[in-house]
Amino acid sequence: MDYIKMLRENQDLSDLLRDVCDVEILPEFQTPQDEDGHLTYNMPGKTFARAGSGSEYILLEDGSTGYWGSEGECGRIAENLKEFFELMINCPYWTDYLCEEEYQDPEELRAFAEEVFEELVQNTQEDAFDLRKARQELADSLGIEIKTDAAGILMRFYRCAKREPRFIQTYTEHDGSKHSGTGSLFDR
Repeated sequence: MDYIKMLRENQDLSDLLRDVCDVEILPEFQTPQDEDGHLTYNMPGKTFARAGSGSEYILLEDGSTGYWGSEGECGRIAENLKEFFELMINCPYWTDYLCEEEYQDPEELRAFAEEVFEELVQNTQEDAFDLRKARQELADSLGIEIKTDAAGILMRFYRCAKREPRFIQTYTEHDGSKHSGTGSLFDR
């Protein structure tokens, strides 16, 4: 299924994705952020979406999805677009799930995932937004199953974020010095 095409053609669905997951599909693929020529990546790709913060989701040449954060974070988050959308829908605001200690035990991860999601539900209720209902509508429209236990999806995300080769950014300062990340969003 071509999720990007479907979202580009359906503005209401695209708006729902933005509201539920803070992911805004771009009208066309773009060159990833390069900070006026100072930022380079070890893998080519095209930006297909952004977060409200300006962070970018990049479809990498191998079909996996990379993330470049507006605060300089960079790494791979999904092996393909289907897994990307499964992660976004099952774990909205996925950066809230970046606590590596929780990934060491499946039961702890399950409890952690439930806790994070419940907190998101409570926070959105304050804005009179029904996250559960909106997420279900989005999932149904995209043909993605909402899992009662997100631990499996999160472990898939974790393995993808840790695998080699990692998606790495390098920032070159005006004086020529370079700074590179580790390529794992869990290395904070």
